[in-house]
Amino acid sequence: MDFYSDVLRNLLAALGGALFVGNVLALRHRRRDAVEAAQRTVARARPGSPVRGYRRDEAMSDLPQAPVARSVLYAAIGLVMVIWWLASVTS
Repeated sequence: MDFYSDVLRNLLAALGGALFVGNVLALRHRRRDAVEAAQRTVARARPGSPVRGYRRDEAMSDLPQAPVARSVLYAAIGLVMVIWWLASVTS
C-alpha cells in the first residue's frame, strides 16, 4: 500500500469512530437534554428575561433531544466504517 491509501483508510476509521461515539453519547444524554431544554424554555418565557426579546427561527433553533432513528442510523454507519477499516487492515 502507498502512503495516501493508508492515510485515507485511517481518516475514514477516525470519522467512523467519531460518528459512532458521538451518536451513542447523544442517545445516552437524551433525557438530560430534554430537561435542560425545558428549563431554557421556562427561563425565556419569564417576564423581564434578557433573552425574551430575541426571536429565533425554527430553522435556527436547537433540537431539545437527539432524534432516536437518526442517531441509531448514524451510529450504525459509523460502526460499519470501523468494522470495514478493521477488515481492510487485517487482510
